[in-house]
Amino acid sequence: MMKFLLVLTALSWPLDSCGHNILVFLPNPMWSQYNQVELLFHALAKRGHNMTVVSPYPPKNKTTNFTHILLSADRWVKNSPNQNMMEWSLSNRVASRSEWKDISDMIVPQVLESTAFRDLTHGDNKFDLIFMELFFAQEALVVLGHLFNAPIVTYSFYGYDADILRYSGAANAVGYLPFKELEYAGPMSLGERLENAWIQYSNMLYNEYWYYPHHDVLLAKHFPGPLPRITDMLRNVSLYFLTGNAVLDGAKLYPPNVIEISGLHTEDPAPLDEELELIMSRSKSGVIFFSFGSLLKASNMRKEAVLAFLSVFKELHQTVLWKSDLNPSEWTIPNNVYVRKWFDQKSILAHPNCVLFLTHCGISSTMEAIRYAVPVVGMPFYADQNIHVAYVEYFGYGVHLSYKNLTENSLRWALKTVLENPRFKDNISRASKVFSDKLMSPLDTAIYWIEYVIRHKGAHHLRPLAAKIPWYQLFLLDVVAVYLLVFVVIIYLAVKLLLFFLGQSAQIPKSSSDKKKKQK
Repeated sequence: MMKFLLVLTALSWPLDSCGHNILVFLPNPMWSQYNQVELLFHALAKRGHNMTVVSPYPPKNKTTNFTHILLSADRWVKNSPNQNMMEWSLSNRVASRSEWKDISDMIVPQVLESTAFRDLTHGDNKFDLIFMELFFAQEALVVLGHLFNAPIVTYSFYGYDADILRYSGAANAVGYLPFKELEYAGPMSLGERLENAWIQYSNMLYNEYWYYPHHDVLLAKHFPGPLPRITDMLRNVSLYFLTGNAVLDGAKLYPPNVIEISGLHTEDPAPLDEELELIMSRSKSGVIFFSFGSLLKASNMRKEAVLAFLSVFKELHQTVLWKSDLNPSEWTIPNNVYVRKWFDQKSILAHPNCVLFLTHCGISSTMEAIRYAVPVVGMPFYADQNIHVAYVEYFGYGVHLSYKNLTENSLRWALKTVLENPRFKDNISRASKVFSDKLMSPLDTAIYWIEYVIRHKGAHHLRPLAAKIPWYQLFLLDVVAVYLLVFVVIIYLAVKLLLFFLGQSAQIPKSSSDKKKKQK
């Protein structure tokens, strides 16, 4: 009853006589990321807020108070390097800083030069809050907060990173939070902490002294006149929404301006179509769902990998639903395998007869597996997929299957291990209860905090002092330097005194012997 009253109180907080003007600016053409938060924008519109949403994804249904501005991603997609990330993962472990800079150099100019951006920024628009995803190679777009003099709430679909920790005031968390592209989970060894600290802190310094100044120059070309530095504008961000949960990637000590809202997109899965419902319900041994998300394509896999999957699937008693762009007519598809270019992933995982999820362990897929308590065989390829599968193994939700070393035997072992050992289902079922046990739903939480920031004119009282001071002060480097200087001075003086007294003591015997010689 108490929980119900708290939720009711949060959502019944009185709005102004007319709703607030909220700008959502999400130019990234990655549906899996946009899908995580789209529900929030429609919910805010239903609350009476005037929503202006700029994205590559027009809404499927009309909503009152909801204006969508299409920011076409055609030019972006056309200019993107045609890189097979599956093959990239065979010889790379962590994306280089230059690769991220190249992505940013492609994204930011295209957005700044777009008609949608120019119309938005050169009109007489006024906004009470801006919702953005800043820390995915598009940090320069923080300039919108300055242009509209509006507080920014930023969202990170992949959770924390080095700069989010730094600008939110939690940079010292690097001591126990691993870099998202590393495969570390739980307590790190000394060697792992050395690597983690080097990557994260060197990234911070690189961004501070090269990456952000580089984009300061770019912004100056588009906006004549004085502009704050990007680093100063990032320090002014009001609130950070991050994916993350204690059972997803461990418990964390965040400052009050950081809110985890994992599972926003997992609410109320749609019913399955009639054919799929029939297939899943009639599968006596259960259903395995196989998907590598919206970015990785099965057609980019090595031929021997595809053949290994098909060969092992044929041996299974379970039904396999495979989201794949492969042409079934070009392959011998076993009778227990159903191939489609698209499946409603949430609805399949939510079905009680889904017994295993073979996944790349992207953030959305990992959250959905935990939410619906489906054990995992994880095959990561790049970016944060590595750390998610590491936590899947660490928490006992499933096993890691290497794409680089994939064979029929390794695939057979992974599937058999998870299907036949009940501990994986038990562990992820307990995690599912923790994941869903919240004072307010992720949607209600997000709505509350967005309105909180508006009510309190940016809510800058939430921002800790650690987010405002220079990095060398945060890590007490200036204090350590003073202590070291004092220590060196003391040691220097002590040595000088010691040498002085040693010199004096050496002169005393010498003068005594001289007197004796004179007496003789």
